[in-house]
Amino acid sequence: MSTISTSLNTVVSPGVGQAQIQTQNVNPQLAPATSTLASTSVIPPASSYQVNLRSSASGTVGQTYNQAGVVSASATVAPTAWWENKGDDHFSYLLEQNAVSATTTAGRFNGLASGLIERLHVTGANVKQAYITTSVDADAGSKAVVEAGQVSLSDLRDRPDQSLGLSVKLASGQKVSLSIKSNAGGLSVEASSDTELSETDSKALEKLAAGLEAAAQSYFGEQKINLNALSGFDTSVVSSLELNIKSGDRQVDFRIDQSHHQLKLTSPSGVIDIDVKHDNAGLRGNATQREQAIQQFLGQIDSAAKRGHADEGLIAQYKEAFSAVQKINTTDDADNLSALTPAKAPSFWDAGAGSLLTGLADFDAKITGETTTPNPLRLQENDYFNFQTSQKTTQEGQLSSGKISQKLESSLSAAFHLELKSGKKPELGESKNSQNYRYFKVDDHESSKLELGFEKNQLNSARLEKSHDRNLSISSYEFGKLIDSTTVPDKQTTVIDFSANATRDNTATEQALQRQRIITGLSGKIFL
Repeated sequence: MSTISTSLNTVVSPGVGQAQIQTQNVNPQLAPATSTLASTSVIPPASSYQVNLRSSASGTVGQTYNQAGVVSASATVAPTAWWENKGDDHFSYLLEQNAVSATTTAGRFNGLASGLIERLHVTGANVKQAYITTSVDADAGSKAVVEAGQVSLSDLRDRPDQSLGLSVKLASGQKVSLSIKSNAGGLSVEASSDTELSETDSKALEKLAAGLEAAAQSYFGEQKINLNALSGFDTSVVSSLELNIKSGDRQVDFRIDQSHHQLKLTSPSGVIDIDVKHDNAGLRGNATQREQAIQQFLGQIDSAAKRGHADEGLIAQYKEAFSAVQKINTTDDADNLSALTPAKAPSFWDAGAGSLLTGLADFDAKITGETTTPNPLRLQENDYFNFQTSQKTTQEGQLSSGKISQKLESSLSAAFHLELKSGKKPELGESKNSQNYRYFKVDDHESSKLELGFEKNQLNSARLEKSHDRNLSISSYEFGKLIDSTTVPDKQTTVIDFSANATRDNTATEQALQRQRIITGLSGKIFL
């Protein structure tokens, strides 16, 4: 890998909103390579899993640009450029071009992650660079420009409008980190590595950086996070990564390693937190079963959102995030369950029992919606929506006999106001005439537990217990006075047991019939 050096002459034109850059190459033959990389844009593949980060509570993301996503040109004083560490190299040229010429947030971040990895590998040294446009006129003197630049840089690094951070742990134990920060005044980048990068490490990180570019482009450009672009790294070289992207009041925190996929989305509407575990990867279903299971869980959140009057944008984010995280690194279409991770499947596993489980990796997922107080006369009446669901699978036994248990749980805690007669969202004020409404509180808990028994590598017993405990309370007010208070409980438990007649004395034919009864009776029944 080679370094492209470029000598730059910077000309500041008074009265112009942005610095005008003129470049003169030391070697004219390098000009095509320079211009190509400066304009490179990594486009997410069509099959990528993306999470839409828009919600009904907010519009355009980003504080650096106007509502059209374009830099405002309202400056009255020509900006003067200041470098933290002036460098006549290709990366510095790219940084300057992004800061000066890019008209969108996505454009400002374009190519920087890949460039930082290249600089780490080529120079063997950590990178720290910033390009700042100050409000000080060039005629004020270099000292004033430096002082203004240092103040602006401190503000940029402490309070960026947009930022991207990546921390990578290599299989060797080496750690590599990147940081890119942006605001209207400039761009700041940092990169560090414990030791010099080997050729193998560098190639793996370059592939990861390309994925990071795709993730940044989709996030800043479309308010989506391209998770699949970040999951295709070489696991023999990269053991884990942690990504943090922030834009205004929105933030994405994503961590992936060999056992966990964790995604956290923060927005004005609330927080979505999903943790998918791969401790029991050998019990995953095939692609078709997993997709069907995902749809079941998406239907579950739709029901909870309707019952708890959740923010539609927040629910849409959750559904896309849940689906995307569950699909990462599961692009196989194999119908043979043991073809996925045979080493992790229990030795007593009967593949015919696969339809009784969800087919998904275990997970914890929750939504914490924004809490509001819409009634100024009753501040104790908060509106909120909190939902949590999980799956946990355990196994015990060895050789040809054992047990597998899978448990699903969910809880919903919500409260909201509706008009007394129309059922619409009320406009509550301090006047008694506005105090005609109903206040709802929801408190639901559901669970489903399936226990499977195996003898001689064959399913021979099963017990499914499902229960729900739902509570709805409604308080009705007319002109501020309580006129009715109602509580609607709903509690139920159901048990299906196929273990009563399963004994070791059964004949092979009886055991086969028992196995078939279990599969027929319980396939797909585990879902809440």
